[in-house]
Amino acid sequence: MRHSELLSLAWRSIFLSHRCPWSIASSRSFVSCEGPFWWYDRDFFPCLPACDLPSWKHLGWLGKRRERQNIFRVTKKGNSMPRIMILLTALLPTVLLVTCAAQAEAQVETPEPTTAREYYLRGMKREKAAQFQEAIADYKKAGELAPDDFDVHFTLSSLYANVKDYPAAIDALAKSLKARPKDYSALFNAGLYHEYLHNFDQAIAFYTQASSEDANFAHTGDSIEEARAHAFHYRGRIYQWHKKDNAKAVADFTEALRLDPDIRMVRYRRAVAYHDLREYKKAHADFAAARQLDPDYSNLLNAWAWQLATCPDSQYRDGPLALQLAKKTNDLNMLAAAYAELGEFGNAVAFQKQALQRLEDASPSDNQPLTKWQQEQKEQMQARLATYESKRPYRDE
Repeated sequence: MRHSELLSLAWRSIFLSHRCPWSIASSRSFVSCEGPFWWYDRDFFPCLPACDLPSWKHLGWLGKRRERQNIFRVTKKGNSMPRIMILLTALLPTVLLVTCAAQAEAQVETPEPTTAREYYLRGMKREKAAQFQEAIADYKKAGELAPDDFDVHFTLSSLYANVKDYPAAIDALAKSLKARPKDYSALFNAGLYHEYLHNFDQAIAFYTQASSEDANFAHTGDSIEEARAHAFHYRGRIYQWHKKDNAKAVADFTEALRLDPDIRMVRYRRAVAYHDLREYKKAHADFAAARQLDPDYSNLLNAWAWQLATCPDSQYRDGPLALQLAKKTNDLNMLAAAYAELGEFGNAVAFQKQALQRLEDASPSDNQPLTKWQQEQKEQMQARLATYESKRPYRDE
């Protein structure tokens, strides 16, 4: 029930128990009523929104804004109910909210569970109410009472992951996998949580099991092909980002696309891997195809702009397109490279200097040096700046 409906029902009971005549007079109008009646003044009751006025009017309320020159004079033909009602109007919303909150909390706390199922259900209620530690305790108790229940341990692992306790999430998944050893979702999530902890070898092992045809896909929401494609995609990311093995990354991305040609991000990541392997023709084709799927993805546009502006193979350079893509992302380094490819070295130098200044401005403080990554970026920018100042485009060789 909405708050306004609760408020209306509460006031209905007040009005019915205090029936007395009221009259409201002003210099312009006079309104009287023989039944329960009160007026609404937004200046006096700012906590009561105007959208609730219709529900008050059918109770005998009158909406009228008080003006400085036209102040209502309220006269009573009965007892002193107006003052009481003003006080109740101010307090009633708070009382209702506190009461509802107490009732909701009581529903979560009672009755005391006795079975694994009851602990599990109360844990779900507590999790929904953001009582995460209490929910964890209930799920753990349910797991003790039903150690072979896959859902209990899997749900517990998801909650641990939600609070970023990935070691505990992995332990809970291990119990899930004892109950259902080849479950795809448990295997995939175990790989994901190990990846979050930078346990890349373990992550690869779990993604490998999840991508296998022998995995149990009965409880995944995707098709078998889509589920396996995701596992190949995520294993490929580790090879590309953390193992620096672009050949294995390309193999995994290719298999993911074979299983699910519509999977997102994979063509872009395979394009980057092809570029790093200096297979520029394949990279160019993947960049173009990926842009059809994600035309505004800035990382994709920057990566392709870089190849178009700096590729050692001239047949895959395109200065105008590189500049077009760089302008969409407004990346200073890409703009500098694109202008240099077009022979506009004044612009190239200006944008590269801006990029250097922005990097220095991003340093932790005047007393702290740049991070290792920032220092490497600075040295590369300075080398490109020297190239542009000598009126030469940069080549990524």
